[in-house]
Amino acid sequence: RSKNFAKKVRPGDIIAARRNFGCGSSREHAPLAIKGCGVSCVIASSFARIFFRNCINMGLPILESKEAAKEARQNDILQIDLSKGEIKNITKKRVYRVQPFPKFLQKIISSGGLLKYVR
Repeated sequence: RSKNFAKKVRPGDIIAARRNFGCGSSREHAPLAIKGCGVSCVIASSFARIFFRNCINMGLPILESKEAAKEARQNDILQIDLSKGEIKNITKKRVYRVQPFPKFLQKIISSGGLLKYVR
């Protein structure tokens, strides 16, 4: 945790979190705030279900990977390929693979969220 997270985050940064990330958030404001700070993706061991769906609806890319989330450290350089379900930790020279989202969810995310997708 960081009290000054919003001041430190830079466009393109990736959040690596542990289990049940987003728990307690049932509104779309949480993923919107994260996306609004410039975060390009959230990787977590697991996500709270409502938060998970809100991220997709708001166009915030997310991936579940226990290993990637556990091993990532601040200032590691990560590269994400949502279509392949691939997380590369360039700093640690590690590649993590997860089940990619179905194509329709990938389209919603790449469109910038559900509203932009249906327009």
